[in-house]
Amino acid sequence: MTTPAEHEPGLLDSVEELATGAWVLAALAAAMDADPTAPLSEEHGAVLGAAGYAERTADGWRLRPEHRAALDALPVPQALPAQIAWMLRQMSDAAAGRPGGAEEESDADLIAEGEASGQAVGALLDRLVDQLPDIGDLLGRPGLRVLDVGTGIGAVAATVVTRLPHARAVGLDIAPRALRLADDHLATRGVGDRVELRHRDVADLAETGAYDLVWLPLTVLAPQAAERALPRVCAALRPGGRVIATAAPRGRNAATGGVGEAVTRWRLARAGITPWSPAELARRLTATGLDDVREIELPPPATTVVVARRPG
Repeated sequence: MTTPAEHEPGLLDSVEELATGAWVLAALAAAMDADPTAPLSEEHGAVLGAAGYAERTADGWRLRPEHRAALDALPVPQALPAQIAWMLRQMSDAAAGRPGGAEEESDADLIAEGEASGQAVGALLDRLVDQLPDIGDLLGRPGLRVLDVGTGIGAVAATVVTRLPHARAVGLDIAPRALRLADDHLATRGVGDRVELRHRDVADLAETGAYDLVWLPLTVLAPQAAERALPRVCAALRPGGRVIATAAPRGRNAATGGVGEAVTRWRLARAGITPWSPAELARRLTATGLDDVREIELPPPATTVVVARRPG
């Protein structure tokens, strides 16, 4: 009688290797979220030490200085371990055959993620000004109006109007809880009088020629909503206005190649989020009548960004 190992030694070896990697990732997230002034437990530290992420010091195991510095350099360091924990929960659901979908997040997690998004969009605007000559002129338009789709806590809208004192923004979201947090965030930032919040689905947007700039993160929209939203967003732009849209992010590690991108698309699809590739997003934007459609080069693992312009 043969054992399973004799039948499939390669498969079982792969399972063990993948499971070990998942446990290392969990240990890394826990260490990132732990008190940085306290050492890790012996067993916890040994896992990360064997994987190259921790080192033994005089008072115990700690994350290696270069990894702690990389974490501390992030706009919102606590958002990364929270994101890893969320991914691991999603993996567990997928393995067990449980349906995907939005997971209830704490207010603190929503705020951390929103603040990180706001800072990322601020950096993106700087890059766009450098790469697209007309963006600077667009952002300088008197009476600039911005539409922030899926506004969440309103951090993107707040970032834009803070950088551009002449601008006003409208933030759309379908979640009353997010809009409540947005009210508080905008008040704290001192821009509540320049950002209008609306409880509305972008798929039902009816305005025409109303906005100079639209932030359209498809990574928070269901595919059906995204399909309905694109022509409405196009119609809502003023001539010469731009839409900045996001697609499924590319991985940081080129070694994962197509596997990493395929995993990303499956993960998004399971969560009910639009899994379009940059090429598909660009094709759809062109089909709505927009021109100068192009992908913006960003360092991975940033969300892929595609921009397009309404002719005129």
